[in-house]
Amino acid sequence: MTEKISLRDRKKARTKLNLLQAGLNLIGEGTFRNVFVEDICQQAEVSKVTFFKFFPQKEDMLIYFMSVWQAECYVELEETPKRGWAAVRHIFAKVADQAKSQPGIMLSLISFLSEQKMHPWIPILSDSELQLLFPNREDFSAIAASTLDTLFRRCVKEAREDGELSERLTEEEAVALLFTTFYGSYLSAHLCQSSEYMAFYDMHLKPLMR
Repeated sequence: MTEKISLRDRKKARTKLNLLQAGLNLIGEGTFRNVFVEDICQQAEVSKVTFFKFFPQKEDMLIYFMSVWQAECYVELEETPKRGWAAVRHIFAKVADQAKSQPGIMLSLISFLSEQKMHPWIPILSDSELQLLFPNREDFSAIAASTLDTLFRRCVKEAREDGELSERLTEEEAVALLFTTFYGSYLSAHLCQSSEYMAFYDMHLKPLMR
């Protein structure tokens, strides 16, 4: 059974998630760099002091976005029979669907990551955050432990088991190529001034398939 979450922890989690949603709403077709903390706070109806308690740097919100996003991916895949490449396409389709309303978030994330010396540590979501995000689930430990890396590794392993992974690739190589595709295909579509993000994902996924 899921432990009861205190009212205080629930309020903190709700405030943090509301701040994230406010930031996403303000990005839209623009970039996170052009979103001001004051505007996020105004939309979420909190003070700047509260904002910086949750996000010491504004860019920390992008990392938090990834925490929530990959948790959503895990839950969505757990609730469908998709595996292997079908599961990978589900992950890519999630990016493509979000791009319809918030195309700037992925570009902002790519820009942020390009300035880092290594991939930033993705914070683990608390039980209170997970309960608000997924009120009908109880497997919070499994959700919190899931990352994009573990999802890709599971998908590649399944593709290998199903005989659908290219014989030219090891599982490790395939995982690396999926990360390249995850970020690179989106950027390629943007540079080509195309909104057909899924078409670009499918094009770059083909060489990995048997």
